[in-house]
This record gives sequence, structure tokens and C-alpha cells, in this order.
Amino acid sequence: METRLPLENLKINADAVIFDLDGTLIDTVPIYYEIIDIVFAELDVPAVSKATLQEAMDDGEFDWGFVLPESMKSRKVELAQKARGIIDKIAPAMFQRQVKLIPGADVIMRKIASMGARIGLVTSTPTQNMAAKMIPLSKAGLGQLLEVIVTADDVHHKKPSAEPLVQCRDKLGVPLKKCVYVGDTRVDIRAGNAAGMKTVGVLTGFDDYDALKNELPDAIIDSIAQLCEILVIRSSP
Repeated sequence: METRLPLENLKINADAVIFDLDGTLIDTVPIYYEIIDIVFAELDVPAVSKATLQEAMDDGEFDWGFVLPESMKSRKVELAQKARGIIDKIAPAMFQRQVKLIPGADVIMRKIASMGARIGLVTSTPTQNMAAKMIPLSKAGLGQLLEVIVTADDVHHKKPSAEPLVQCRDKLGVPLKKCVYVGDTRVDIRAGNAAGMKTVGVLTGFDDYDALKNELPDAIIDSIAQLCEILVIRSSP
């Protein structure tokens, strides 16, 4: 059972706020679960629990060994390739139709920008899927607030590697110790910690409180709508 740490008197100094995308700024988690259901049905893979799916995604890549029954594990490589083909075919249109902002994302991003902080985005999304995922941000006029965007195709190593966050920080020109990374998964917290940034977990995505807490973030909040309660923005001259 989770034991929440109080947010009172918790303050994080930041000159730059770097966001994850899925589950942090945009509500894509239900879409991903729907995609998984479709893929499993087409491949005749038995359904598994959400907890098992979360474990399969623990390191940022989907490990089919967690979800396949013993009788199908010898076909893991084949099934993974077929799954990728199905996902590439159905995912863009599903995101385009269904993706929406996390409630409060527009308000909090504008507030952070008005306080003088630099804003970046680091995502494990391939570039080919970014247009569909950016639709709700663009409609809300938030795309222009993102000074730097780093996707999976911009780096050699995705999260939980620190590489994409360090690249984003370099482009923003803000010291690592003055950056905070906000994300919804264990992978996000690991990446932010590995980069030497402050980290904030949000409970609007894949992982629950206890899973995030085990990665030792500086704070865990219900959603980014609470972010300004703990941030102290001291923008660089």
C-alpha cells in the first residue's frame, strides 16, 4: 500500500523544465492499451494483466518474454516483428483520432513559460509518430513553448539512458543542476537521475506511486497541474 510523502514545504529550484510526452503532457495510455489488445488478438497471444504489461515495459522497450506463454516463447523474435508491423500500421491514425491533452497541461506550461523558465521535451516516440501526437499541443498553442524537442531518432540511446536529456539540456543551455525532468514512468525517473537533473513523477501515465517512488524522484505529484506548487523558477539572466 502506498504511503505518500507530503508536498508541503517541498521546493525545487529550476531554470528549465523538460517534459516527457506520453502520459505526462498527452493522455495516450488508453490508446496504448487498445493497441496492445489489437496486437495480441491478431497474433493470438493470450491477454495478460496490466501489471505484467508494465513489467514488460520496465526498461523502456517491450520485452515479449514477460507476456508470451511458454508454448510461444520460441517465436518471440517473429512475433515481435509482426507486432511492430501491426503497430506501425494502426498507431498513427489512432493517435490522430484519440489523443488529447492531460488536463491542466496548457495552463501549467503557459505559467512556467511566463515565469521565465526554458521548456524542453524528451520522448521515446519515433519522429514518424510525432505529428499525430503533437496535434493537441499545437491546437492549444503549446508547440511554440517547446524550445527543444528530442525524439527517439535524435539519439543513439533512448531513455533510461541520460543521453536524450543531456542533449536537450545542451540545446537549452541550462546547467544540469538547474533542470527538472517531469515524467510518468520509472524509465523517465531513471533517465533524469542518470543525467543529474531533479526529477518529478506524475501519476497520469503507466506507473503508480510505489513504482515511481522506488526510483527516488525528488517529488511525485498527481499530475503536472500541481507542478507550480513545488517549482521555484529562477531564470538565468
